[in-house]
Amino acid sequence: MAKAHHHPETRDVQPRVLLAFGAGLLLFIALAAIGVKLIFNTAPTWLPLPANTNPENPGLQTAPKQDLAAFRAEEDRQLKTLGWVDRNAGIARIPIDDAMWAVVSHGLTDWSQQTAAATEPDNCALLTTAVPRAPQAESCRQQDGTGR
Repeated sequence: MAKAHHHPETRDVQPRVLLAFGAGLLLFIALAAIGVKLIFNTAPTWLPLPANTNPENPGLQTAPKQDLAAFRAEEDRQLKTLGWVDRNAGIARIPIDDAMWAVVSHGLTDWSQQTAAATEPDNCALLTTAVPRAPQAESCRQQDGTGR
């Protein structure tokens, strides 16, 4: 018996077809990535960037201690001043010291037992002394007959 020479099988793998398939696959992946980027734009468009902001380096708070001090100063100013929260509804803001004095002198109102804040004489007294310019205080004065 003669020894047979073993040669590699060349019919199963064709290098040109393998290279063409690899190139086609890479082309498909690149086109798919471009298509996904065009269809599903992931850049946020709902938030405009400020003119001086670089998206690579977002602006950070430069003086946090001063910002906090200014914020607390504004809160303290609001706690110490008289002002309107909602003028049409007659909701006013009074200084915190005056509010504490009103609670100490007149006590807290039992809001669960009432339908309107300005119906009882005690509430009218509290309202006319604490927030004299509120529309509810005016209705208390008209009910009282004093008109002042």
